[in-house]
Amino acid sequence: MDYMSWGEEYLEEARALKARVDYLRKQLKNATPNEAKELNERITLMYSMYLDCRETGRLLKSFAKERGARHEKETLIS
Repeated sequence: MDYMSWGEEYLEEARALKARVDYLRKQLKNATPNEAKELNERITLMYSMYLDCRETGRLLKSFAKERGARHEKETLIS
């Protein structure tokens, strides 16, 4: 798998996690105090996972672009 595709997979997973976090946040409005505590714990964990996936995806795509640009320069020099 190339880095660009790999990065896109991470970004897709980040979007799915963000959608789930948003859904859980909406559930907070009608939650009892105990449910709200559990939901907040889940939201905190999932939001952290979202940030990790988003950053990893961005880094992988950036690396792929940098690597592609470097390869183009090497091809032009050769």
